[in-house]
Amino acid sequence: KIKHFITEPIVLGASVSPKDYDEFGEYSYISMATIKSWSFDAEAASTVSNSYSAQKPAKTVQKNDIILARSGEGTIGKVAIITDEDLKGIFADFTMRIRLNENSYNPTFAYYFMRNCYFQYLIEIYKKGLGNNTNIFPIVIQEFPIPDISLKDQQRIVDEIQDEIKKQDDIKAEIAELRAQIDDIIIKSITE
Repeated sequence: KIKHFITEPIVLGASVSPKDYDEFGEYSYISMATIKSWSFDAEAASTVSNSYSAQKPAKTVQKNDIILARSGEGTIGKVAIITDEDLKGIFADFTMRIRLNENSYNPTFAYYFMRNCYFQYLIEIYKKGLGNNTNIFPIVIQEFPIPDISLKDQQRIVDEIQDEIKKQDDIKAEIAELRAQIDDIIIKSITE
């Protein structure tokens, strides 16, 4: 179970009010909206005041923390892994932070596992509430199963996944280049 590999209890994030936002603040507010694409979108994040972040030291993130959206249809269950060692962030009240013991579990492997259909199915069947007011709680998430395989095998799987992602990114870049060539051909044919 997940609870066997965490370094501290899974915790909910911090609530924020409009007065807490500050465009000159040093800390990003990591909300459900900033992780909806399965990674943290710093461009979409607002910043909070330095006084607000100083009051929330237990709600900060560090590299390899997993942030899980715990509420809302279409968002519940989405996860992001913090990859930036220098990120200063406070995670939101409708998210939770999962901090794994890196000596016994690879956070990147856990992140990929939490994105798979089996884990997402568990979220779907254990969430509570109706409509867009659905929630899942840390006490439930910590009981979810997670593969108990060696760190070496976890890293091998992560490497395979990342190789496949790189291949997809290369194909996307090639498609973008071909589309640009098509645009050039069309523009030339129109202007000549």
